[in-house]
Amino acid sequence: MSLLRAITPTWLVQLSKSVSSTKETRREHYRSQINSLRSLLWMLHEHNTRYVRCPQSPQASKARDEIREFCEELQTSCNNPQRPLFRVLSARMEQALSSLPSQSKAGWYAIHHRTSDHLIYIIDEIARSYIAESKHDAMYEEYQAFWQTWIDTKESQLRFEQATMRLIEGKTAAWQSVSLQSRILQKRLYQLSLISSAEASLAFDRIDSRFDSVIGSENGDIPASSLVKISQDLSVVLLHLFDRELTIRTDDALVEKMHEAKNTMHALPSPRQTA
Repeated sequence: MSLLRAITPTWLVQLSKSVSSTKETRREHYRSQINSLRSLLWMLHEHNTRYVRCPQSPQASKARDEIREFCEELQTSCNNPQRPLFRVLSARMEQALSSLPSQSKAGWYAIHHRTSDHLIYIIDEIARSYIAESKHDAMYEEYQAFWQTWIDTKESQLRFEQATMRLIEGKTAAWQSVSLQSRILQKRLYQLSLISSAEASLAFDRIDSRFDSVIGSENGDIPASSLVKISQDLSVVLLHLFDRELTIRTDDALVEKMHEAKNTMHALPSPRQTA
């Protein structure tokens, strides 16, 4: 190794160090952005659930101002190639926040969903940029598997909530739609539980039993408010799950521990070998 160092040109050594330093700087920048965007996502979720009944209250206005300020800080701190991305985020957030006070409950939820989805896709994009800088080749595939299953479940949850809103509005065949979306969501939740922690799987089981009640009921048996509560509870579980995945993927120590555990499992002899 000492001989290799001796014959390696100084400029090449310096270039290698510079590339490594630049890569680590990018990773730190992405990690910081992911953490900030996670905070923004929870701020938006709290505004959605807390102020739907009092959208014009002083507290609701203050919460919206805090979200605006947070978006401005994100736009100021991003690097040049990302400026269009965060400029669009700020513009969409401003448009949504300005229109919310005059919305019906259905309109309120719809705007929040569109805004949250836009934010979630930005988080996903930056998370992929961060993971691309990782030294673990399998990490990207692992995240992709989680993301696809998670976003499919999130979209199913949105369709269930939309069906619930149609039921509240008295639309034709709305209950049939609620029942159908409940069945679809159960399948999605099962798929997601297979790649989730034990705690998340337990939360899914509780919600799954509530969907059993929906599927086994007739129109009018379950109040629409209870259906909205199911959707909101599931939304919280999904956000926690997404947040946990981001926490794991952006924590080098946790990633190393996870991959060491997998390597240990692969190294263990199979039952046939020990027989």
